[in-house]
Amino acid sequence: MTGADKAAILLLYLGNEVTGKVFEHMDDDEIKKISKSMAKLGHISRSTIMEVVEDFASVTNPESGIFSQGEEFVRKILEKALGPAKADMLMEELQASSYGDLVDILANMDSKSIANFLCQEHPQTIAVILAKLKSKQTSEIISLLPHELQAEVVLRIADVEQVSPEILHEIDEVMKKEIKSMGGTQRYKVGGIEKVVDMFNHFDRSKEKQILDKLDVLSPPLSEIIRKHLFTFEDVFQLDDRSIQSIMREVSNDTLTLAMKTSTDEVKEKIFRNISSRAAEMIKEDLEVMGPVRLSDVEKAQGEIIKVVRKMEEEGKVVLAGRGGDDVLV
Repeated sequence: MTGADKAAILLLYLGNEVTGKVFEHMDDDEIKKISKSMAKLGHISRSTIMEVVEDFASVTNPESGIFSQGEEFVRKILEKALGPAKADMLMEELQASSYGDLVDILANMDSKSIANFLCQEHPQTIAVILAKLKSKQTSEIISLLPHELQAEVVLRIADVEQVSPEILHEIDEVMKKEIKSMGGTQRYKVGGIEKVVDMFNHFDRSKEKQILDKLDVLSPPLSEIIRKHLFTFEDVFQLDDRSIQSIMREVSNDTLTLAMKTSTDEVKEKIFRNISSRAAEMIKEDLEVMGPVRLSDVEKAQGEIIKVVRKMEEEGKVVLAGRGGDDVLV
């Protein structure tokens, strides 16, 4: 048994309440590993339970065994520990990787190594592999692929809504790793427009523009959809004042000043309204005396603020209901 299997058996034996409390002190990756073990354990014999419990120097009730309640059990304890939204996100990731350990293998590999390994493959094969990874890692790998491949791969990720077991088996051959049998006509959602949009939000602005310009030629409709849904610096200021205040507290004055260099008067007014009067006066003075700056530096500063917002979104401090001008809730 792996460490995750042992942890899963012990927590299943202890029940929902204890499991929920334990999960509160774990990071997402640890929770996902244990949850995967819980979902696949099935019947667990008494002797196995006793062996696991003895490892923790505890005493168990001599029952005949327990039976894992599978995904429903996992969902309940995740909801109790992390809330419904976070639980749904982790369950989706858990289900997406349930075909085998390929995602875990790639997640622990260096992005440059993966890019070097994949660059000789067909863009469709690369797309299917990358679409299963987290958006941040996917964007890092695509940035390291040859320029002529980048937009081609993005285009195919947008089209990869479902993949058959046969294609996933082909991926297994490409990656030289064994995957579990999936059987029947079952399919797995691994890509789509949402994946591409989320991925683009992790690109730096220059890379984003470069790939979008190429997509303008390869697939104008896809390029238009991506542009419409991308989360921009200006979108930050569609939030209500209370949310903007929370974000501004996480941003340094120097970064904010540089990011505002190309902002509209409307955006500047909203920023000044949501920071202290002293900070506002300092930034106004700095903007007045600031000479010409490189656009790439301004975009980098804006990107840093977008990263702050996305981190706050992941932590549940800000909820973004939409992209590109849609209503934003907190």
